[in-house]
Amino acid sequence: MKNYCNFKMMATALALVVVTSALDAQVYVSNVISSTQGTLGDLISPIPASRSDASKMLGVPENDDNVGPINFYSLGIGGETVLEMSGPICNGAGDDFTVFETTWGYTCDNYPQKARVWVSQDLCNWVELTTETNPICHNGSLDLGCMPWAIYVKVKDVTDILDGVAGDGFDVDGISGNSGCSLPTETGLSRYAANGFLGNPQATQGVTENGSPVPAARDIQNKMLGLPLNPYNVYANDVTTSAANNNFFSLGNAGVVTLSFPYSLFNGPGADVQIFETSFADVATRTCGNYPEKALIQGSCDGVNFYDLNVLAADAGNGETAGTNLICRDGKLDFGTLPYVNYIKVTDVTFLGISNFPGNGDGFDVDAVLGLQNCQTNVARITNEESSVDMLEDALFVEAYPNPTSDFLNISVMMNAPDKVTFRVTDMTGRIMSTETVNGDGVNMIRDLNLSGYTPGIYLLSVEGNGVNQVLKIVKH
Repeated sequence: MKNYCNFKMMATALALVVVTSALDAQVYVSNVISSTQGTLGDLISPIPASRSDASKMLGVPENDDNVGPINFYSLGIGGETVLEMSGPICNGAGDDFTVFETTWGYTCDNYPQKARVWVSQDLCNWVELTTETNPICHNGSLDLGCMPWAIYVKVKDVTDILDGVAGDGFDVDGISGNSGCSLPTETGLSRYAANGFLGNPQATQGVTENGSPVPAARDIQNKMLGLPLNPYNVYANDVTTSAANNNFFSLGNAGVVTLSFPYSLFNGPGADVQIFETSFADVATRTCGNYPEKALIQGSCDGVNFYDLNVLAADAGNGETAGTNLICRDGKLDFGTLPYVNYIKVTDVTFLGISNFPGNGDGFDVDAVLGLQNCQTNVARITNEESSVDMLEDALFVEAYPNPTSDFLNISVMMNAPDKVTFRVTDMTGRIMSTETVNGDGVNMIRDLNLSGYTPGIYLLSVEGNGVNQVLKIVKH
């Protein structure tokens, strides 16, 4: 997959998290999410118990290579660990964090213990900062590229036993990373909705078709942020009866806005982002053919280099052309070869060529922009069928929060019809920890799950209803 993250993010002031102080403090490992230990270099013998204490990776790294106390955890050949930081690693100037390895005075030349490193915001989508041919060797400092922040780090041993000095693999002392930013507070679908702007001014607004200013009620930029009025029914957002309900921002002729997001939006199967546009009345009576409000959509990882997104054949037909980035009214687009996106740019092209608009037409009206890839469940996607009601794909949406948690987990279930719902928790070996079936008397349900007695680690929450089974990864502190 082509790498579009060769440029550093445009100043950390433009990052997707709130900068709270200069990037001069540090964050350290606070929790071992998981650890799978390999063997010694003979690929048979287990790692000695003295080098198998995962808590040695917690806190401030000793960064002491002198022969002495065992202040590290040995991954073993092929072993890996997933670590949670005490706060987000923040994207700043230069390298953003360091993985500390202990090899008691040896160098990479004479004792090449190596590892590959990934980072994540959600324990679901991972971005590798190394490569198969360019891992870190001993201490390794890494740059987040155009990831604005990360709070999970995965380290996997790739020491080559053919070098003859594999020993016990990569020895993790700890991790130290840039501090100075805070985690986004958005949960559920809102983590995939735009929450800010790139650039100043925040949006460049054009004029109406007859050259007049866009009405003041349609010039409130914050109305592009957050979820649309109804994320599951694009048509309901268009049914507006008074000017007081202007729930959008009008771009005007050739207007442009670039939106940022609290979490990175990742490339997945099918379309990856949906643009919600408002044009009043039901789409069945005001289609693209008789009210052609159009826009070009681009995405960017770094906020500098923008690339056309693509309308897929399955999502074309309402004025869109498959393989282009042109949409008409509400539209869904695919990231193509972009692995992930932090910025979406929307450019009005309503008045290019022949237009059906009256003189006061104010161009493309942005209600919201929402990523369609939900890490917690792979079916929390918005459909766009030609009907009066838009339902969740596969008829079930599950959200669990806070995640990670130390005690209670809140589980929100939304369905398109009432049904019995079964909640099941298993550990990573498949052992069933708890099972409960509830008679659902509505389409929305909230349940509390007490995890206070569970051993810290990763569990799988299975939620089954309406003939669909969704599985979420839950992290217990």
